[in-house]
Amino acid sequence: MTADQRRAVVVRVAVDEFARGGYQGTSTVVIAARAGVSQPYLLRLFAGKREVFLAAAEHATTRAAEAFTAAAEGLDGAPALRAGERAWRRLLGTGSVFAFQWQLHAAAASDPVVREAAARHWERLWRVVATATGLPGPALAGFFGRVLLLSTVTALRPGPPRPAGAPVTTGRAPSARGTRAAPAPAAAPPRPAGR
Repeated sequence: MTADQRRAVVVRVAVDEFARGGYQGTSTVVIAARAGVSQPYLLRLFAGKREVFLAAAEHATTRAAEAFTAAAEGLDGAPALRAGERAWRRLLGTGSVFAFQWQLHAAAASDPVVREAAARHWERLWRVVATATGLPGPALAGFFGRVLLLSTVTALRPGPPRPAGAPVTTGRAPSARGTRAAPAPAAAPPRPAGR
């Protein structure tokens, strides 16, 4: 394989690994092993872990943009939006493009370089959807809110994506007493005075 081909393999593996383990929890050793290269070679292909992560972010955004554009081709307005949403639902799940997006947001909270990249990626996706659908800002905001909700629900309870238009349910809302699945935590025992 050429260096460019190896880079492409590393990036695809990195999307999956970072999506599962996050930026801090994923090592370049694991990515290199899964990509079939040594860690020193990976670090010749990329300047460091952050560069691998940013390349993975670019790949994930490109996949999402291409999936939406292809699905919405020949359509506009609400039909284009529905077709694009169906395409994006297929990209949900553990180790997926949108699972990676969650990790991108988490890493952006503490790294200004990653934050700037994450903002560019979301702006790109917004432009792709706006161009493909021709819909106004409020409709796009509702769509992206729905996509974020779906990816959150998927992250909290992995499983197959729901069909477009299916209601999103997260179970009963917890009460002060909790639910059968998640009872309220027991109160901590009181501390002795003076300690």
